[in-house]
Amino acid sequence: MKDLIIKNIMEGSPPPKNYQVTLENWRKYPYNKWSFVNVRNLIPTSPIHSGNDFRMNFKTKITNFNDLIINHNNSSFNFIDILKKSDTDAFLVMHKGNLIYEFFDNFTSKNSPHIIFSISKSLTSLLAGILHEKGILNLNKTVSYYLREIKGTAYEDATIRNVLDMNVASGFIEDYTGESEIFKNYRSSTGWDIDKNTINKLNDNGLHKFLSTMPKSKLPHGQKYHYCSPHSDLLGWILERASGENFSSIMSNLLFKPAGVQFNSDVTLDKWGASRSAGGISISPYDLLTISELVRCEGSNKNGQIIPSTWIDDFKNFDDNRSYLNQDNLERFPKGNYRSKWYQSGFEDDEFCAIGIHGQNIWINPKKELTIIRMSSASDPINIQTEELMFSVFNEITKIL
Repeated sequence: MKDLIIKNIMEGSPPPKNYQVTLENWRKYPYNKWSFVNVRNLIPTSPIHSGNDFRMNFKTKITNFNDLIINHNNSSFNFIDILKKSDTDAFLVMHKGNLIYEFFDNFTSKNSPHIIFSISKSLTSLLAGILHEKGILNLNKTVSYYLREIKGTAYEDATIRNVLDMNVASGFIEDYTGESEIFKNYRSSTGWDIDKNTINKLNDNGLHKFLSTMPKSKLPHGQKYHYCSPHSDLLGWILERASGENFSSIMSNLLFKPAGVQFNSDVTLDKWGASRSAGGISISPYDLLTISELVRCEGSNKNGQIIPSTWIDDFKNFDDNRSYLNQDNLERFPKGNYRSKWYQSGFEDDEFCAIGIHGQNIWINPKKELTIIRMSSASDPINIQTEELMFSVFNEITKIL
């Protein structure tokens, strides 16, 4: 029945009601199998244009990993079974600049724009690094220096560095169960959920208005890691204000085109055109691999130095993790760190990564010259057990190279 449902989602005109994808079910399984590569058909988006060179940016030397045995927590699993059971849509492995393995499932192909959720934060950070290098963005300035609209909120005296490192002190609650009222208001402000006030035609709630009412916390900024997605939407707004251009345009011109992405991407918008830079980017598997490999290569490719190497070196190696360790529920990377919206794993090879809900991963092992990307439509927004299993998958792949 599972395969039958997936196969028939959104088939027909109109599709049968129980196969229709709407704002009410688009992040729920199995509807997310279709929606995660069709976000632009559900939510307004702005295109992030690619360049005119459609040649592949990497060589291929494909290896069959399907029979690889993964050892995890004193048990053994078959690699391909893990990919299927974890609802993986795309899994690509690049070693020393060569694509050596690729897997696609369901509605995803090499050129399908798949939503990457919070990996959007990590890409937005790369753009911030470029603007910082150009002298357009000052990390020591307060948010209110760039955005007058947020005076009186938690953001007023937070610095751009606080925003980048998720240690702004605020009263926000990141609640993927959807029970928290502030999180429900946040989601509806982005256009991702049905706004309970849509019957009121004068309703002007949007993402920027939500950000302009962020409640304060009694704690000082910089002391405690507190993961809040709105901070990264705020960063996108700051980058627009500092550069004088919209988010999708500067992302295209300063990162995507120079990186050599092949296919057009997009970012979701609220009703007034505010970009969801925290989680709304959809990008093809091949293009996400291209940007991830660019990061592994210190921001440089055949087109030159795209991302400042100092920016990448900082988030890979910054060693003061007191703020990160000072969090309410430390489950992910207990010896790690979080810097400029990238994670340090704290593992033996100093791997670093980007993570998005529903099973999105960029995994980079600089010592082994290894880059892995995974896209998924997992039913759970966050599943630490599956994350840890994937870390074992990445480790076993490393061992055989």
